[in-house]
Amino acid sequence: MTGPAETPDPRAPLDRLAAITANRIGCFEWDPAGGRFTLDDTGLAVFDLRPEEYEGTTASLNQRMPVEEVMRMHRLLEDIRAGRSESCSSYVRIRLRDGATRWTHVQGQAVHDPGLRVLGVVRDATTELAHSAMRLMAEDDRQRQQAALREMVAALGEALSVTDVVAVLTGDQSRRRLGAQGISLGVVDHGRLRMVGAIGPLPVGAQAMRRARLTDPWPLNDVVRSGEPAFYTSQAAFLRQYPDLAELVAASTATAAAFLPLVAQGRPIGAMALIYAGRRTFSIEDRTLLTTLTSAIAQSLQRAILVDQSREIAAGLQSAMLPRRLPVLRGGSLAVRYRTARVGTWIGGDWYDAVALAEDAVGVAIGDVQGHDTEAAAIMGQLRIAMTAYASEGHSAASVLARASAFLADLPADRFATCLYAQVALATGETWLVNAGHLPPLVRRADGSVLRLDLPTGLPLGLPADWGAGGYPASVFRLGHGDSLLFYTDGLVERPGEDLERGLARLAEVFAAGPAQLPALADHVRDTLGERLEAEDDAALLLLHRD
Repeated sequence: MTGPAETPDPRAPLDRLAAITANRIGCFEWDPAGGRFTLDDTGLAVFDLRPEEYEGTTASLNQRMPVEEVMRMHRLLEDIRAGRSESCSSYVRIRLRDGATRWTHVQGQAVHDPGLRVLGVVRDATTELAHSAMRLMAEDDRQRQQAALREMVAALGEALSVTDVVAVLTGDQSRRRLGAQGISLGVVDHGRLRMVGAIGPLPVGAQAMRRARLTDPWPLNDVVRSGEPAFYTSQAAFLRQYPDLAELVAASTATAAAFLPLVAQGRPIGAMALIYAGRRTFSIEDRTLLTTLTSAIAQSLQRAILVDQSREIAAGLQSAMLPRRLPVLRGGSLAVRYRTARVGTWIGGDWYDAVALAEDAVGVAIGDVQGHDTEAAAIMGQLRIAMTAYASEGHSAASVLARASAFLADLPADRFATCLYAQVALATGETWLVNAGHLPPLVRRADGSVLRLDLPTGLPLGLPADWGAGGYPASVFRLGHGDSLLFYTDGLVERPGEDLERGLARLAEVFAAGPAQLPALADHVRDTLGERLEAEDDAALLLLHRD
């Protein structure tokens, strides 16, 4: 009789060396300090090297690797040497001695005992990549990443201000496209890195960075100073570089982070941080994608900063040309608002003014000088002061515009201006209105209804006197108790390609729906139409309310 068959012991030790050799998996050890890169026999076979051909250094591998693959391997190993990563994993191409190409997978892990060593394996991956679904998935991922990059670059191309750039980068779509849990952006500002936008978890030390100088050792500060990105694929690797941040890191769920400098024309202008949860590696393709993206972000951000600065200068000049204070009225109140153009950096010629007249009367005016440049703004300032002087001298409404037109015509600049002017006796409500080619005023009655005053219109100011023999005819209107008179410029109603009547109807609707208090009503009209319109032109409005 034969005895029972012996059952294999599942706890018996595996012959690991035999398994590795049978699957043509080679082993390597890299000693950064000594410069040695040791390969076993199987590893040499994977690289198609004979023992006598190999000198035991990374440079010895160059004969089997194209230049771009040498650079890929160098970056991966340097990240480990610099403490930015604990591991490396990549597919690289090997050029065999017969001229054929072989795909090889290289994977390594840092070991600290206590010096740094990298232990890893290499294997022939040609068949794997040629026939596995992973290669197709990788190609799909790469195409999706490229599509996401194109979408973000297109969105950045339309950004007109730093606020717009921040909105593109910190939106939910950007977080989805980049696969990041958190995104934050900072700009260099007088020796500091000023955080201007963030979504999701902030980078480590972000709160402290709001008060820190650019010379302080924070991750984003460091990449700004060095101009080189930093990738971290573990908290341990991050803490070896920034041990003082251990307490902050302990509360974070991040597993990887990318700190990217934003450099435009060779000058660092900011930095961006991407925080990931669950990610463990950055492939060379990932790094190339992010580097390409940061270049586009830097160009867009630099353009936006310059536009913001120019717009701030333009708005300051425009504001200086407008009246600094309005007269205090007995029997009425005034409110004015001005909005600069969001498109471009032109200085506009829109203006408004109000002057107290005798016997509880007030003169109010609004106008628009032709052009969008510094000359238009300068002419606007001169014209406004001249009209104030004519009104203060006691001239009639029609005479004020006639004299202002002659004044503008005598200036050396070949410009004209539209203008709407009214003299209002607040005690009786009697109002004299004259129009020099401007848009018609609106009146909101005490009951909330809105009336458009279609006035006889004279020529714009500054045109030759013999062009308009009729001068500027005055219309008389009574402003009732509780009524509000609205003057405005075309930037508040006009939209490219749209009929003007639609813009006027929209303004009347917004005016009717506004709150009762005059300052709140002015804000309502400006802000509501400012959101709806493209804001390609500056806009001004003036409200006069009879108590």
